[in-house]
Amino acid sequence: MEFKKRMYRKWDLDVPREEIRAMAERCAGDPSAYNKSTLSGPYIPADSADWNGQTLVFRGEGRVFRFEILSENELLFSEGDGEPISCWCQIKTMEGVFYFLNHLAPGGDCTRQISLIFDRETGCATLCDAHIGTEFCSFDVEREFLFGRLDGDFAGGPLHGFTNDLIGKAIAWDYGPQTRVTPKHMYTSNLYYSYSVSTANGAWMASNPANYVKLRDNYYLVSFLEERQTGIQALLLVNLDTLHDIGTFYGVSGDHIVSAFVAAIGTPGEPYTIF
Repeated sequence: MEFKKRMYRKWDLDVPREEIRAMAERCAGDPSAYNKSTLSGPYIPADSADWNGQTLVFRGEGRVFRFEILSENELLFSEGDGEPISCWCQIKTMEGVFYFLNHLAPGGDCTRQISLIFDRETGCATLCDAHIGTEFCSFDVEREFLFGRLDGDFAGGPLHGFTNDLIGKAIAWDYGPQTRVTPKHMYTSNLYYSYSVSTANGAWMASNPANYVKLRDNYYLVSFLEERQTGIQALLLVNLDTLHDIGTFYGVSGDHIVSAFVAAIGTPGEPYTIF
């Protein structure tokens, strides 16, 4: 399965690119300003120190990214032959098998988010390179997925890749009491996913562009863009055995930029009904 372009369906709504840049500039001096989401609740693991003092080198599809991990929240980042630049970061682990490294990188017009998800046993990795702003809309997120490997003494194995495995499944995700809603994600096709929530104002349902990546049996990445909404990207590492997910939401949220970890626990759901 390849990454396929979808028809653009955005409402006729936008804001000037200068406003997005101003939001990014306001947050630039304080990394914690990005790290806020209503879905950031009690199920998020602590930042991992497992890779402190080590350098991760990702090679995939002709590109090279280096992450020199100085501490749980600081790394030196470089791409290709570029000079290393200090960045605030977070690293989460799922069962000590997969790690999710996330940070805002230099080089984006209105910020750029680099997410590296890797298997500590095989060294196989997926890198999602995302930025705010597309040819159609200043606040939509655009991204690309790269599949590759980390340098080092790893067991090796098949590369990660796009998959249809999740199609036809549904999971209701509980992000914690702070949200007061439990969205049900329905993995409806190879290009889209749907979700529903019950609110005080009634039922809500939407369908958004999505991509699904298989990491290994029962471990997947689910990523979607909130089209015809705020343009935010979700990138979620899902364990089907434990029904736990860890991931990030990235984009424009109100009057600020968000690049925040979220996490939830899930319950299997019916894929053909709203609730």
